[in-house]
Amino acid sequence: MKLKQMMAVVMVLATPALAQVERTGAASTVFKGKGPAGFKIEGKTEELTLKDDGKTVVISVPLAKLTTGIDLRDAHMRDKYLQVDKFPAAVLEVPWSEIKLPEAGQSLTQKVKGKLTLHGQTKDVVAEYVIKRNGDVYEATGQMPVNFKDFGIDVPNYMGVTVKPDLETNTSFHFKKS
Repeated sequence: MKLKQMMAVVMVLATPALAQVERTGAASTVFKGKGPAGFKIEGKTEELTLKDDGKTVVISVPLAKLTTGIDLRDAHMRDKYLQVDKFPAAVLEVPWSEIKLPEAGQSLTQKVKGKLTLHGQTKDVVAEYVIKRNGDVYEATGQMPVNFKDFGIDVPNYMGVTVKPDLETNTSFHFKKS
């Protein structure tokens, strides 16, 4: 094989590893839970990181700054239930082979299979997302149901009020892909 041919093969094989996603602008992750008699709880964070190895996109949400609007409840969630000192983030890994991106000015909705690591346990999950493309910026919004029990997390209970283990998570962020 000639040197030029070898270089061409190397460039083709290396191209996926060079592809990167970069978060731009604000991000938001929200979880919503329910309890008895119409009780609702909502936790929020604006912290989110993206990583891309060319084969998999990794969305990581640090949990230490997750807030619910009540300081005592936040402390219980972080320390007693999520144990953020041992398990600092929720991490979703999605293979690029699962992801479709729209053309400029378009949007699309899709379900993807990935792996969620939470509380030290990794499970297969399905997430649904909408991506809109504005020029070279993609606006992503996704949702995914999560059950606390599937990840070995005790169901939150305080003064007789127990949150149901099924939560809905919603995440939104903007990114560029090089």
